[in-house]
Amino acid sequence: MRVVEDRGDFVALYLQPGSSVIRMGDANGEPTRDFYQATRKVEGTWGINHALHLVRFGDRHSVQLFWDEHTWEFRCWYINFQDPLRRSRLGFDSMDLTLDLVIAPDLDRWQWKDEDEFGQGIEFGWYTRSQLDELKAYGQAVAQSAMRGAPPFNEPWPDWRPDPAWAAPALPPDWDE
Repeated sequence: MRVVEDRGDFVALYLQPGSSVIRMGDANGEPTRDFYQATRKVEGTWGINHALHLVRFGDRHSVQLFWDEHTWEFRCWYINFQDPLRRSRLGFDSMDLTLDLVIAPDLDRWQWKDEDEFGQGIEFGWYTRSQLDELKAYGQAVAQSAMRGAPPFNEPWPDWRPDPAWAAPALPPDWDE
């Protein structure tokens, strides 16, 4: 991702189509979202949406904005639950917590995403039922914050656009060291 803004306690990171990404992979090296089949990391390319990640240090989520790859139609606010962001030698690290929330562009409705995958994580022993209950309570508070129009939902982020000269970033050669 490209750093768009870094205030010290907040960062905005842009993931553009064509950027290198790492995903879970199966034994054949194919990308998978199935915990049981994931045995390795595989490199791929982000290509579905323009994505802007807004993260306050200390929060257990990022607020992501997704736009259509071609038209820039604003698709949604996406709440990604994750371990708090921390700085690292390559930029930032976190750990995705699987469960997500999708909020409509006009902030009038929301829904959970990937509850089934979190359930697989419970079966696999990566998560517990109490973690799910805790994340859901936390997520409902984030959704209520969005419905009230609290920051960053009341800020002009949906109008943001990247510098057209920016090329899609590649992973650094030592990303996994």
